[in-house]
Amino acid sequence: MSLLEVANLTVLDSRRPGRDAYAEDATRLVDSVSFALEERQTVAIVGEPAGGTLPLALAIVGLIPAAGGDIRFDGQSLVGLSDRRLRPFRRQMQVLFSDPFGALPSHQTIARMLLATRVFVGGSRARAERARDIERAMEMARLPMATRSRRPGDLEPSERQRAQLARALLFHPRLLICHDFTRGLDASIQASLLNRLCDLRDEYRLTLLVMTDDLAVASHLASEIHVLSRGKIVESGTPETIASQPNHEYTRRLIAATVTRH
Repeated sequence: MSLLEVANLTVLDSRRPGRDAYAEDATRLVDSVSFALEERQTVAIVGEPAGGTLPLALAIVGLIPAAGGDIRFDGQSLVGLSDRRLRPFRRQMQVLFSDPFGALPSHQTIARMLLATRVFVGGSRARAERARDIERAMEMARLPMATRSRRPGDLEPSERQRAQLARALLFHPRLLICHDFTRGLDASIQASLLNRLCDLRDEYRLTLLVMTDDLAVASHLASEIHVLSRGKIVESGTPETIASQPNHEYTRRLIAATVTRH
């Protein structure tokens, strides 16, 4: 049984005033998308946020509704569940976004943010054990201890992403969804973060769903790639097959952009 299974998922655009999320004439942000992840596997969805990767990520964790299809986590269908019933699944599926300012509370220091997360997660209330858990998460994310007294706006870009990762790791997730997680970072910093994700996957049996418009990033992490264009998967294969035998014009454009970027 797959850890995550997405079957014929459709997400419609309901942002315009008066728009019904299930209206037949609504724009399809995600259009009949299907894929699966096995335990400890890394799969990449390659495409631009406007092409469907962001609504796909949000739909998987139940932050926007699905208009059709199914999403199963560990065999349990998530479509239509209330926030209360989704809560235990969301703990196991943590999302890492490209914009840490939108994901991290700007008014809190890193120490307070991680402590609030640790309290929310539950478990032992002993102060020493909470402190150990926070320190361990920071070490796992390679977040310097010196950042504890700082706010997100005072951190380097890579430190903000590591703070986001440390917070996610406090939930002991089974699945990390990385949406453009290393976008805009210098190549050396990007490589360091990607290598850390690989190490965490191997050491802690994590499953990774990587969403990016950078084929080099996808190929670095994933054993399987799905190319998403205008809400539809237009091509699937191994990194080697996608790079050497692209069938779709959009895939060829992504390859050209990757060569230019790197």
